[in-house]
Amino acid sequence: MRKRFGSVVGAALAALVALVSPADAQTIRLKGQSSHPASANWHLVFKLWAETVEKMTAGRVKIEALPAGAIVPAFEVFDATSRGVLDVGAAPLGFILGKHPATIPLSHGPLFGMDGFDFWAWYYDGGGLELLDEFYRDVIKLNVVGFPAPTDFPQALGWFKRPIRSLEDMRGMKFRIYGIGAETFGRLGVSVVTLPGGEIVPAMERGVIDAAEWLNCSDDRKLGLHNVAKHFYTPGMHEPVTGGQLIINRNVWNRLTPDIQEIMKAALNDATLKRNMMLARENAEGCQQLLKDGVTIHRTPDDILTRFLDEWEKIQAEYAAKDPFYKKVIESQKAYAEKIVPFRLSFYPPYEFAGNYYWKDKVYLRKD
Repeated sequence: MRKRFGSVVGAALAALVALVSPADAQTIRLKGQSSHPASANWHLVFKLWAETVEKMTAGRVKIEALPAGAIVPAFEVFDATSRGVLDVGAAPLGFILGKHPATIPLSHGPLFGMDGFDFWAWYYDGGGLELLDEFYRDVIKLNVVGFPAPTDFPQALGWFKRPIRSLEDMRGMKFRIYGIGAETFGRLGVSVVTLPGGEIVPAMERGVIDAAEWLNCSDDRKLGLHNVAKHFYTPGMHEPVTGGQLIINRNVWNRLTPDIQEIMKAALNDATLKRNMMLARENAEGCQQLLKDGVTIHRTPDDILTRFLDEWEKIQAEYAAKDPFYKKVIESQKAYAEKIVPFRLSFYPPYEFAGNYYWKDKVYLRKD
């Protein structure tokens, strides 16, 4: 009798708990980390995505969006997510360049004249998403699904302690850069070093490196690069866009219901677009603040930009000759760029035409 009474009471209590807090009983909690510091735009995209998912699911999904180093080092986010140490991660593919050269065209690279929005369009309109899934599943065999979040574009060449006027001035410097930029500048005779964002300023202070690229006026100032160098050069050809990747452990993804999967994808596009809009304004304000900090913002010499693209074309041809998947990605991008870029060059008004009409005396870029 006591056993029966106990089971009845237990069942009643369980029913009461479910009645009082049904949402808590059904909440999906995911552990996530990005590869970037808490103040970096890329981490802010990740954080906004997590917040948006929670709102769109009415609290059914709660994602812990931690910054670099909270659980694993910045360069280990991909492997940690694949192994299930993290449920979700956010990192640029350039951080795992050693796994396969196709990380470059899938994330940044010169992109045949396309900008960040063209690159985003290639993913959703030109077959890029299918290639990305094939890449994770069959080529590098990571147990993740991934989605692009093109942001942090356009990027600067970087910070220098003294002015540079040609590629010759960069030779002999220890230059922090990653991805295809590191490989290309390395072949051009620059001594390249790859470091996570949080280590750049201390390395500049100690003289471990002489120059460094990171992102843009806003993020670079947050990092404190203006305190260790006063010459900032823009643009760069090494990263017309930084293709951040939202990655989710494939087992976790497969357990999610279709509606939550679609919410996650829509929330990422929403967060990326909103942060890109805010970043343009933040960068405008950041550049003005750098000028007040005593920084000179220079136009990168054409010699450096042209020689970079010349060398990149050689590297890309070598990779395409060796690797069928790399060739497949490059050919897909080039076919898309061949339609979009000439159209924009032909149809869109040059930005500087009306821009200079109204604001020519406000341009602060120094041409040496």
